[in-house]
Amino acid sequence: MRGPGAGTLGLAVAGVALGAALVELGLRLFAPPDPAPGLRRLHEARPDRPWLYGLRPGARSRHSRSIPVEYAVNADGFRDLPRAPVKPAGTLRVLVLGDSVTFGFGVERAEAFPAQLEARLAGAEVLNLGVGGYNPYTEAALLADRGLAYQPDLVLVQFSVNDLNDPTLHFDAHTQQRLGEIPAAAFPDPGHRLPRPPPPASELCRRIRVCGLLDDARVWLFRRRAGVREASFAPRLELPPGPERRWLAGLYGEMDRAAAGAGAAFAVLAFPHRPQIAGDVSDRLQRDVAGIGEDGGWPTLNLVPAFRAAAPAAPEPLFLDLWHPNAAGHRVAAEAIRRELAARGLVPGPAGLPLRQAQRLQQRLAAR
Repeated sequence: MRGPGAGTLGLAVAGVALGAALVELGLRLFAPPDPAPGLRRLHEARPDRPWLYGLRPGARSRHSRSIPVEYAVNADGFRDLPRAPVKPAGTLRVLVLGDSVTFGFGVERAEAFPAQLEARLAGAEVLNLGVGGYNPYTEAALLADRGLAYQPDLVLVQFSVNDLNDPTLHFDAHTQQRLGEIPAAAFPDPGHRLPRPPPPASELCRRIRVCGLLDDARVWLFRRRAGVREASFAPRLELPPGPERRWLAGLYGEMDRAAAGAGAAFAVLAFPHRPQIAGDVSDRLQRDVAGIGEDGGWPTLNLVPAFRAAAPAAPEPLFLDLWHPNAAGHRVAAEAIRRELAARGLVPGPAGLPLRQAQRLQQRLAAR
């Protein structure tokens, strides 16, 4: 025989279920879909590939939470123009690897610095292989597995301060799904891995707006408790000797050797973060990264001075947030990269390029 308590419990459960159903109906009828999942739908897990995840070929999304930007992924799985797998004869082909800065978060494809660089290099192709959340581990894996097939003459990899974070901060945030066991080699310091949240809700839950909101809240609370927010946004001032420095040097060295084996040059692009532009934070970190390149034998382009020089005259800030340049910032980066690469004889410069540099470029291309 059921007591009065059972009836009360049943009514409470029914009430909660009815309330959830009404909230779900209201969300579907009156609340527009959250634009952030639209950005996340661009990505897919690839447990079959060493780079773990990438952009879904043919995916399209419009991210309008703050700035209306359209993201479109080509058939090869990159936010770029369609590119022939075989390099056209007589073309200088530049490959750019990186994270959401290279991808062009918050700006249109043509505004991102790889496209801006291509516009400044007559007769050259600059391929954008940037994927949001990538770090040097996934960049090196993508270069070896897919990038070299494009027959590049020059490989550029973009460095950001958050490359030194626990990668699950970025891998999970972009894919919103379990990537399986992430290799220890993907962590700058495997001894400081943050605990991962329990697996996200099932696909059925993600289709239910109320369940999806509750799961987002659960993940957010977990990350707050784990100190993830503080770890994600804490600025790094330098790269002292230790696991992170060895990790970065090892992966950049791996990319340099892979590029050289394919007859390509290699260089690192050290991007600033916003506090460095006002001069409140030094560029010691970028200079430390450049020191790794000096030891390893590849050039590093420190872009902090170029951003600092451009900021006072810029009609608007050069950053959308802590990490990501806006369209004006991407233009500053593209011009500084073109200028520095030309000074090193790695790309053609403007009329009047010193003969020695032009000869070095021609010799390098002829040797390939």
